[in-house]
Amino acid sequence: MRRTNSWLTRREALKLSGVSVAALAVSRFAGAGLPSVKTPPNVILVLTDDLGWTDTSLQMMPGRPETKSDFYQTPALARMAKRGMIFSNAYSPAPVCTPSRGSIQFGKTPARLKQTVIHDILAKCRYIDCKKEVALPQMIKAADSNYVTAHFGKWGFPPRSPQHSGYDVTDGNTNNGDGDWLSKKEGKGLPPDDPKRIFSITKRATAFMEKCTRASRPFFMQISHYALHVQHYARSETIEKYRKAPRGKKCNKKDYENPPPKRNAWAPLYAAMIEDLDTGLGMVLDKIRELGLDDNTYVIFTSDNGGGFRGNAPLRGGKAQLWEGGLRVPTVICGPGVKPGTWCNQPIAGWDIYPTVADLIGNTKPLGEGLDGGSLRPLFSDPEKGKVKRGTDAFVFHFPWYAGTPMTAIRLGDFKLMMHLNTGEVRLFNLAKDIGEKDDLSKSMPEKTKTLKKKLKDYLKDVDAEDIRDMRAARRTELLEYKARAKKNIDRIRQAIKDADTKQDREALQKKLHHERNRMKAHQHGLDQLACSRRLTSW
Repeated sequence: MRRTNSWLTRREALKLSGVSVAALAVSRFAGAGLPSVKTPPNVILVLTDDLGWTDTSLQMMPGRPETKSDFYQTPALARMAKRGMIFSNAYSPAPVCTPSRGSIQFGKTPARLKQTVIHDILAKCRYIDCKKEVALPQMIKAADSNYVTAHFGKWGFPPRSPQHSGYDVTDGNTNNGDGDWLSKKEGKGLPPDDPKRIFSITKRATAFMEKCTRASRPFFMQISHYALHVQHYARSETIEKYRKAPRGKKCNKKDYENPPPKRNAWAPLYAAMIEDLDTGLGMVLDKIRELGLDDNTYVIFTSDNGGGFRGNAPLRGGKAQLWEGGLRVPTVICGPGVKPGTWCNQPIAGWDIYPTVADLIGNTKPLGEGLDGGSLRPLFSDPEKGKVKRGTDAFVFHFPWYAGTPMTAIRLGDFKLMMHLNTGEVRLFNLAKDIGEKDDLSKSMPEKTKTLKKKLKDYLKDVDAEDIRDMRAARRTELLEYKARAKKNIDRIRQAIKDADTKQDREALQKKLHHERNRMKAHQHGLDQLACSRRLTSW
């Protein structure tokens, strides 16, 4: 993985040394009538992958013990929550990773960015690459050039690399496979003491914090973990701990030895991976304390989408769906001015992170047009009555998924309306009373349904959101091109096998032929998915 870390030159270090001394001098004599120096805060965003709302030992809603796991253990997250605030109604921007990650970087909904699904073929065809968007680190450095920015771990947003988004230090344009392999080409897996790169990512993150602190530089850092995305791995000693637990003993041995595990709610491997992930978080919190940064550092912990492996009860649905289980994510924020040990029940979304960071670092420059998010800072001191001023008052989740059930949804206040993009059917839920989305109110509340449906359609029209019919047409064209290319390769390889002079050459060509045939099958499977998705009418 590529890393860039040349942000601190010798000349800068000497300059910073002088600045640091001056700052200390001002601080020492502040009582003698000199103005005090306010150090810009550090901000750390910890983004997990596929971590469900109830996948931690942290109770996500007061008075609702079923909103936490009584098997998985996340003591570091609990420690963080004790110092900060739990957001009970926190949403990922999308039910899958790629659009969520883009939304966080730009403070806009995936619908507005026209990056709504994992492989966004329509955006690719239209060359929509978000190049004109000002990314989070670019905004930070424009507000205060003294900030140093870093991104460690999974990037997962191909239209823009972390380098081109303005990060000074980065692991590169990494994706899921980088969390499973040391070198996939050479067939080398990760060492057993570094499952999903949890601990190597954390070590780079803590080293970066230490370097910035020594240089008296404020920093923004995003730690993007590959866990809990499949494949699933954990340290053997952590797996053994859960295997010996009462519920762990009920699991089949294959549940924790052969990745990916069966979707067993109590699989020791899955539980162990969550705890290893939490241990990494604990290492970051410990480093903050060790460096004396507790009073000047914000930590934001969240997930890129809802859980997809153990079920999300009491929520309905999961990853790749717009039910609450696919969107609602565990989110905790701690730092200066955040009321400790509290819950906030007001809805927030991943696109709020961008303007929140801007507010925390004291940015005074305009954030540009089309921002959907708003700063969460008013909630930190008053989680019940604080007001978030957003560019868009409603939360819109648009998921025209051509390989599954295509849906779109809007939440405004306590009400959430969902629309099936194949049939146009809508459903309405009062999430304050019906968190499990069991009671459809669309027939009994026709005016509310009409109002929200119009608001949803108006928003999608205003941002020129992607249409499911266009998505399917573009995907079909792409797959047919892939199939034609694979067929040419198969014909070419078959002829080469006939012309081969040696057994060794023929065997090597047979492997290539097998690979191309598998590609052909994958492309046909994609076409079959398209046809199936077009016919889907169920929810």
